[in-house]
Amino acid sequence: AVVSTQSGHYGREDRDELQQIRDELAWEEEEEQNRLRERAERERQIRMRLELQEVERQQLHVKQVKKHAEKEEDDRFRQEMLAKFAEDDRIEQMNAQKRRMKQLEHKRAVEALIEDRRKQFEAEKATEMDEMEQERSRQEMRQQIIEEERQKLLKEHAKLLLGFMPKGVMRDSKDLSLFDDEFRTNFEPKEVDFFDEKNW
Repeated sequence: AVVSTQSGHYGREDRDELQQIRDELAWEEEEEQNRLRERAERERQIRMRLELQEVERQQLHVKQVKKHAEKEEDDRFRQEMLAKFAEDDRIEQMNAQKRRMKQLEHKRAVEALIEDRRKQFEAEKATEMDEMEQERSRQEMRQQIIEEERQKLLKEHAKLLLGFMPKGVMRDSKDLSLFDDEFRTNFEPKEVDFFDEKNW
């Protein structure tokens, strides 16, 4: 009877120790999953920053090219208009003083035309930027509504899929924060083949 009692005692200790090991492994696995999710999120943020820097670099290059092209266009327009005014006023037939005065008058007129063109271009660009900003705001609002609906559906149905949730449904730690500690502890994304009878 003593031996039987001791055997039962040792059996319980072994089971307790085995359960403790399982708990520790489960905890370590959960921690590893959390680390992987956090690392994936950091990598995503780094990629976004790099992509943003590349977009800004490209925008700066486009702006410089555009500015250079605008200067060349202004110079071309200036020369064409000065030549036209000179021809219209028969400037070559004037004496030196009148020619200088007329050339100065032409220059002021051309610069005024260029300034008017520039103001018109800036106004058109401002209107275009305003329309783009409005469209961006509409897109952000649509994305926010879609994300809110996704999180709503996730909260309603995720517990039913616990243990059978396909990878990608739960995106990151932000999604996990929607649930209680029990769900987060038991959560483990799995690759699920819905055509395999074992998963039914």
